Formats: sequence, structure tokens, C-alpha cells
Amino acid sequence: MMCKDVFSAAPDEYTLKLVYLYNFTKFINWPPAEQGEHEEPYKICIMGSIPASNALKQLEQKRSKNRLITTSRRSVDQNADDCHILFITKNISRSDVSRVLASPLENTVIVGETNAFAKQAGDIGFVIDDNNHVTIEINLNNTQNKNVNIRAPLLEIARKVYRAEEQE
Repeated sequence: MMCKDVFSAAPDEYTLKLVYLYNFTKFINWPPAEQGEHEEPYKICIMGSIPASNALKQLEQKRSKNRLITTSRRSVDQNADDCHILFITKNISRSDVSRVLASPLENTVIVGETNAFAKQAGDIGFVIDDNNHVTIEINLNNTQNKNVNIRAPLLEIARKVYRAEEQE
């Protein structure tokens, strides 16, 4: 009997979100200084709790652009500027999310799952659509003010891309 990893089985919501985080590393370009040497891993940081601990372990066994993936937990009070991606889960309070978003993270893509996360202040927001599918929204204006570049294939799969002229 073949053993499937959690990324190929029928995934739950958080496994899907972790797959998205993994794929973000393929379609986001960071500045060369932030990408470090090609041996440096992509750092995906999690702020809050997620029930997909097995999927998180599987994520750390993956490679993206021939680089390892590492994950770490961050508290609201910890600096996250060494993270390539910071995933803020919905169990973090709005005031704490606002505090995190208020600190400049020029090279960190901030992903969240609270209502209107990308529209309001985040970079990428997870959204559950009417069919209970996980989709994404991207705030291109926020990411353009950072030292990151979101490539077209990721923009094409987004349910909504917010641009400066749409937010006024």
C-alpha cells in the first residue's frame, strides 16, 4: 500500500492554506539580499494556532526553487522581519493584528485569514468562498510598497486583486 503525504490526500482547510503558503514561495520574488544564498531556506512563520500540525511537518520536507522550507511560530511580540511569509491566523485579536501590521516588514509578505484582511491592510488574505473553497485576495498596492514582487500566475488565481485606485 502506498503512503500518501497530507498534501496529496483530501485536504482540510488548513492543509490547503499551508499548500498555498508553500506555493507562494514559487510565485513571489524577494530581493536578492533577502533571498540570501541559494542554500538559505524560505522561512514561513505562523502567528497563532493552526490545527494542521502534520501538514506543517510535511511542509518542512518540501523544497521550493531548490531551497528548503522552514517554519516557526511567532508571538505577537516577536519580530518577524526575518520571515519571508508571515501567516497570521484568525485567533489573533484585531488589535494585535493591527499592531503587527503597523510595524514595517519590507521584505515579509503578510498573509491572514480574517475578514477583508487583504483589502484592509494585509498583503494576501485567505477567503472561503460560497462553495467552501479556499481562495485568495491580494493587495497589490501593499506588496508594491515592499521589496517583493508577486508574479502574474499568482495574481491570475486570486479571487480579487486590490490596486491603489480601487481602495480610495
